[in-house]
Amino acid sequence: MSKEFDRRVTDFFAHYQDRGMKKWAGFFLSDHTARLKQAAAKSQWTAPERTEMTREECDQVLCLAFSRHQPVTVQLKELDANGARPQEIAGFVAGYTEDQIIIGGQAIDLANLRHVELLTGLEGH
Repeated sequence: MSKEFDRRVTDFFAHYQDRGMKKWAGFFLSDHTARLKQAAAKSQWTAPERTEMTREECDQVLCLAFSRHQPVTVQLKELDANGARPQEIAGFVAGYTEDQIIIGGQAIDLANLRHVELLTGLEGH
């Protein structure tokens, strides 16, 4: 029986053609399509236009948030390719340098801050 089994295995692999990545294309396509839909939905969202604050006003709010360990939401001065504001950045002030602030693990240039607002009801998280 061992010789018969070996012959069948050898015969099978002699004629077997692996479809390689073709067999995964269906999975990739559905996952890729879902990601594209998520990205499109996210890109259609536009942030509300907030009142532009001075650098000193932004600094005051950031210092208060840092000292109270209170989250903030930040709107940047930059615009996307369509002239819309990108999604606001929200999180805790984790640290800062002379030119940057770290919010939610993201380094942001202080010169790029347009509006900073304290988030209420989320203290200490």
